[in-house]
Amino acid sequence: MSYASNLDFPILIVSVRDNKIQVDDSYHAIKEVLALNNYHFIHAETNETALAMARKEAGIGCIIINECDGANLGEGSPIIKEIIRVIRAKNSRVPIFFSSSVPLLGRLSTEVIQEIHEYINISEDTPKFIAGRIHLAIRQYVENLLPPYFAALKSYALDSPYYWDCPGHQGGVAYLKHPVGREFINYFGENLMRADIGISTPEMGDWLEHKGAPGESETRAAKLFGADKTFYVTGGSSQSNQIVGHSIDLKDKIILVDRNCHKSVNHELTITQAKPVYFQPARNGLGIIGLISPDQFEARAIQQKIDDSVLAYQAEDRCPAYAIITNCTYDGLIYDVTAVTQTLAKSVPRIKFDEAWYAYAKFHPLYQGRFAMDVPEDKDNGPTLYAVQSTHKMLAAFSSASMIHIRNSKRAPVDYDIFNQAFMMHGTTSPFYPIIASMDVATAMMEGQAGKTLVDEAIHDAISFRKTLVTVADKLKAEKSDKGWFFDVWQPSTLLQEGKKVPFTQVADEVLANDPTCWQLRAGEAWHGFGDLPEGYAMLDPIKVTITCPGLNAQGKMNVFGIPAPVVAKFLDTQRIIPARNGDYTILVLFALGSTQGKWNTLIDMLMIFKHHYDENTPLASVLPQVAASSPVYRNMGIGDLCRSIHQANIELKIAELLELACSSEAIPVLTPSQAYQCLISDQTEQVKAADINNRTLGVMITPYPPGIPLIMPGEKVTSESRAIVDYLVALQTFGQRFPGFEHELQGVEVDENGTYWVRCIKETPASAADKVPVSTMR
Repeated sequence: MSYASNLDFPILIVSVRDNKIQVDDSYHAIKEVLALNNYHFIHAETNETALAMARKEAGIGCIIINECDGANLGEGSPIIKEIIRVIRAKNSRVPIFFSSSVPLLGRLSTEVIQEIHEYINISEDTPKFIAGRIHLAIRQYVENLLPPYFAALKSYALDSPYYWDCPGHQGGVAYLKHPVGREFINYFGENLMRADIGISTPEMGDWLEHKGAPGESETRAAKLFGADKTFYVTGGSSQSNQIVGHSIDLKDKIILVDRNCHKSVNHELTITQAKPVYFQPARNGLGIIGLISPDQFEARAIQQKIDDSVLAYQAEDRCPAYAIITNCTYDGLIYDVTAVTQTLAKSVPRIKFDEAWYAYAKFHPLYQGRFAMDVPEDKDNGPTLYAVQSTHKMLAAFSSASMIHIRNSKRAPVDYDIFNQAFMMHGTTSPFYPIIASMDVATAMMEGQAGKTLVDEAIHDAISFRKTLVTVADKLKAEKSDKGWFFDVWQPSTLLQEGKKVPFTQVADEVLANDPTCWQLRAGEAWHGFGDLPEGYAMLDPIKVTITCPGLNAQGKMNVFGIPAPVVAKFLDTQRIIPARNGDYTILVLFALGSTQGKWNTLIDMLMIFKHHYDENTPLASVLPQVAASSPVYRNMGIGDLCRSIHQANIELKIAELLELACSSEAIPVLTPSQAYQCLISDQTEQVKAADINNRTLGVMITPYPPGIPLIMPGEKVTSESRAIVDYLVALQTFGQRFPGFEHELQGVEVDENGTYWVRCIKETPASAADKVPVSTMR
């Protein structure tokens, strides 16, 4: 069956003569013939319109540039060059025809000629013949457009097969038999139902064995991302982390783990029975998680950590088998990965970089040397490298889509047959085929110049947003009134350009988008709050934008005036604007490939509207009606009153200070995560009030979410040296009791009906009755 109707691939006709379209009788005749084949046409009536359409109309099947008399061919044909450049920036294969009634090919530049598919002389060939050539070019383009897996899935689904296998909805038919099901299929569409097919479909190959279309697609992805081998995973990077860990013999082996790890890494530690030794990343006064200092990667420092670790003494040997590093961080900080790898390679034979939020790095020169698959190859002496990416987070893939990229080495060679046993252990025999197809499509979209263009657009959007927000803030501050406040951006306020300090807003966009030194964190600069850093070691990713709220600076100093970010986030949610996350005084927004100017301009508008409500102290019942109705605490409050109350509570409870102390304190690892989990499932744990967990060993990890980074790991014991963890939890408990609806989300902490925090600890002595709480009272 045909892949698509010709109506899905319109023909763009561009005229570059006198900035007006010129379509003579011959063109009308060509259009009439093509219309019989269900083609339709888009006309660019000006050069500006042509450029705009070339940028936004990704579904065009063919472009015809109509130059009637050569008036625009002087001095290198700049407008034609620009139109072709814009087209090729995202699509290297769509056919471009050049049309004229007089011989002009010899007057075209070689740059233009090499991009032209065919030349049409409308005064010589018949309209029917020319239409046939156009139809052939479009057909060949469309037939070769789709990547292998999506092409196979689409072709199979369009054949309307009868299913005698799972899934039970049988291409969506079952949904038509019930009103709820009918609404389900109406919302999601029939194509999605028909693409959800069973595993016993020979045409689709074998995803678990990487044969046929899945294997072909993974091979293409490996080449594109710079890997020796790539695996498509349908359970997110959480599943990918466990697959990598389970493919290595880590039982009773020492592994080096970034403390700033996703909770799924803890699950990896649990199932592998490894002995973790942790690197401690920095954290600034705003609560932003930083990088591990480079001295911790030195062989001598690693050996010292191992010597100081209780768990390491239980290991088979004292040599670490594996290291796990998060890059980039949730807040957008990036390592010099080449330098980190070269240093760590002296201690470990394999390194995994958790690049969950960073799948786009390969496609823009700004990130050169700062992602795993860009480390210079050293098959003999270098470590084996793994990169785990959540493809769905920042590229164009469905949720739960993830890839594992592997760069092999002789020091720790990966046997892919053995690796695939771990892959199959965690993979399902009933994958959702559209997730796999979305990874196939995400890969195809990043091939060629298109990948750089898409990432470049996201970077430019982020830069424009950063500049606009700062410009608005500067204008408001210039008013010098009590209403002259606004939000800011966590970034340098000035940059060194040609030996002079230049305001960030005045640095050219192209410089910011292409010069990584603009985003490096340097020693002595107060804006980042991370103290001394080696030159070039740490870089801020421009597309991860942290909006800062008044009230707290990067050094952790609280101001008298403050706007708590959770209140702003609640307001944005009422407008269905959902940031990636918020801290106490920060809001993180991510400029993924799907970002638009309308989206980020609307965000700034909404921040302005919030400011207006704060300045006018608009009643909560009008601005946050659900909050106002949730508790008598908020009766007769305005939104300004709420912000002031929460800010004052943050000062009184020392939330920011305790967070810093809690994250920098080190609990003592008494049990491995695996041993703690064994206690958990064998009834060797009990609930203990958070205020009473001093000198207790935890049976679960406590994880503020988002971003899902553990505050304390299972099997770690809280001591007097790590008392700040208890103080922080008690402060959050008190805060939540005062401000219902603004509780901090902490996984691993249970909250009873009175707002009291309970934590599951390893049983040591019989708990008193006062320390036990019925499970039924947990909420």
